[in-house]
Amino acid sequence: MQEEGLEKREILNLLEKKLEKDFSYDSGFILGSMCTEPLDIAKEIYIKYISKNLGDPGLFLGTAALEEELIFEIGALFGNRNIIGTFTTGGSEANLIAMRIARNLRSDIKNPEVVVPASAHISFDKAADILNLKLRKVKLMDNFQVDLNHFESLINKNTCAVVEVAGTTSLGLIDPVEEIGKLVEGKNIFFHIDAAFGGFVLPFLKRLGYQIPLWDFSVKSVDSITADPHKMGLGIIPSGGFFIKDALILQKTGFEIPYLAGGNFKHFHIVGTRPGGPIIAFWVILKYLGINGFNEIIRKCMKNTEYLAQRISEINGIKLAVDPIMNVIGITTENGDSICEIEKALRNNNWMLGKFLDLNLIRVVIMPHVKREHLSNFVSDLEKIVKKLKL
Repeated sequence: MQEEGLEKREILNLLEKKLEKDFSYDSGFILGSMCTEPLDIAKEIYIKYISKNLGDPGLFLGTAALEEELIFEIGALFGNRNIIGTFTTGGSEANLIAMRIARNLRSDIKNPEVVVPASAHISFDKAADILNLKLRKVKLMDNFQVDLNHFESLINKNTCAVVEVAGTTSLGLIDPVEEIGKLVEGKNIFFHIDAAFGGFVLPFLKRLGYQIPLWDFSVKSVDSITADPHKMGLGIIPSGGFFIKDALILQKTGFEIPYLAGGNFKHFHIVGTRPGGPIIAFWVILKYLGINGFNEIIRKCMKNTEYLAQRISEINGIKLAVDPIMNVIGITTENGDSICEIEKALRNNNWMLGKFLDLNLIRVVIMPHVKREHLSNFVSDLEKIVKKLKL
């Protein structure tokens, strides 16, 4: 650090040069991300209230009350208005919170285990490492859905939690939540749903007439849900959410901080300082868009998903891994050859996709920043690459 500060213009010019290598959402090349550009109104509100700290909610009573109001609204979307919850740094923290609660509620289990699909997010591996949990991973069938028989066989006396996914990271699939709910009903096993991506897609798909299986608090056995505003909620990056049915669990498992300026309170969080700006911004997003606004955003994403799915089906040598359930598409090879050469060639052409080696597929997420012309350009490059590789 230099002795004297630089002029603002010099700093901004220097910063622009340093950030030239970054991709932007509006470039159209980011096809593998589950995040997108936040709404302009969200960015405006976030900057205005950037100093709000809900790590000390007693100092920001209005922001804390607004968070509670927002959770009530989300509860209505997720099938239960009587939930409690909190906003987090993202889905990884929310899933870690859920696994900590599950472990602590079953302190009688000496060697606690969690049953998760093989398609579950890496955050569960992180949680298992941090919390000293054993993950029992459920194998997937040929259609990439969880094997229910295998799932049931992994549940035993050491099981403190089971996890299902509503919008898998790889393919956007919905696990059989209702069926697993019946398996664990009455067994004192915590049932968590990771809807980090699907949480702000599925309620609107249902309203648009898509056939969506039960996945939320409308399933009696579901205890908690993760859902991320910074994904299809178009919120500030990062912002996640953790929502739970039983309010008493906060008193049983929450952390207590006695020394804060705003007074003593209990919370679920792994972090201490917690920005209020993203929460205020998401409250504004819900008010600004409403149900119909979200419906329109999801409708456009699904139309583009259907367009890309049709174009992929017309290219010899590759195919859809599965028919898309929501705005996520998996592409694999027809003959089972490795997808890696295709992914490498696409990346050399600046197309940024997700790659899943274990499933031999590349993933395209049709976020709001992805336009029809972007997809047309992508398909054109993809077709040339496939022909060149002679798959």
